[in-house]
Amino acid sequence: MAGESKHFTCVICPIGCEIDVQLEDGNVVSTEGNKCAKSEEFVLQELKEPMRILTTTIRIRGAKWAMLPVRTDEPIPKRLLFKVIEELANIEMQAPVKVSDVIVSDVAGTGANIVATRNMKREEKGKFV
Repeated sequence: MAGESKHFTCVICPIGCEIDVQLEDGNVVSTEGNKCAKSEEFVLQELKEPMRILTTTIRIRGAKWAMLPVRTDEPIPKRLLFKVIEELANIEMQAPVKVSDVIVSDVAGTGANIVATRNMKREEKGKFV
C-alpha cells in the first residue's frame, strides 16, 4: 500500500486535533496537524487497534432512577463495543450501588471491568437510604 493517506480526529483531549497521516507500506512516514505527542500516540494506537472507553447505562431496581450510569475502567477494543453493550443489556442491579463498584469483571474477555459512575441509594418507604 504505497502512498496511502489517512485522516484522524484525536480524542485524547478537548482540542481534537485533525491529523493527516501519510503511510508507506503500512508505516507512518509523516503526520500533520497534531499539536502534541499524545496525538501521535493516538494515531499509532488507531492504526494498530482502536480503543475506547465505553459509557452507557444499565437497569437498576429500588433506586430513585431506573438507570445506573456505568463505564469501562480502561479502554477496550472499539470492535467489541457492541458486544459489550449486548452483554450489559441483560444486567439489572439492585440498589444500593456506590461509585466505582464493579458491576461486571473482565467484560467480554477484554480485561476491563464495568464500574458504576454514580451512587444509587436504596429507596425504602419513600426515603433513600
